[in-house]
Amino acid sequence: MFRDVNGPQRTVQATLKIAGIGVLVVVLIALVAVAAYREFAAPKPQPKMVADSGYANSERPAISAEEEAYAHSLWPIHAQVKQDAVKMTFAGLAYKMGDIKRAAMKDRVAPLTPRFEQALAAMAKLKPPRAVQALHDEYSQAIRLYRDASVVMVKMAADGDDRHLMEAQEKTDEASGLTLKVGETLWPGEFKPN
Repeated sequence: MFRDVNGPQRTVQATLKIAGIGVLVVVLIALVAVAAYREFAAPKPQPKMVADSGYANSERPAISAEEEAYAHSLWPIHAQVKQDAVKMTFAGLAYKMGDIKRAAMKDRVAPLTPRFEQALAAMAKLKPPRAVQALHDEYSQAIRLYRDASVVMVKMAADGDDRHLMEAQEKTDEASGLTLKVGETLWPGEFKPN
């Protein structure tokens, strides 16, 4: 009758696939075990102090009523900026992964530029206490960087030059570092102020 000349080759391929899946499962289990060990075995880090606070201990100093009022006023701006920054990042990722075309990325990112402008206008209306003026300035700079990144991404959608995405990424990286610093100082753990 008919002889399957590829029979031994199919068996080897099936064995290799099973072995590959087995190795992948073992690696995943090892990663989960290492992550679980690090999470539960490592001591929790002490909260960091603001560099220019001058406090030597690990206690966070109480903030003044004015600083708390400022943090409370900044919170809605911060929440919107974070949301818009995430939308911008996901639009760039979707484009790079081929899920959307340049026009769709432009449609997603272009409306964010005026939103960042509105956030800057809202920041200009805030009157920060002297103790947090530097944080206020850094946060304003972060919003400008996000705005500039959105402009650059729209430019990429127009001319197709992916170098613009790299430039936008650099701006968003710097902006996120600034927002994290301000956020950790004013809202440790990112909880809304009372």
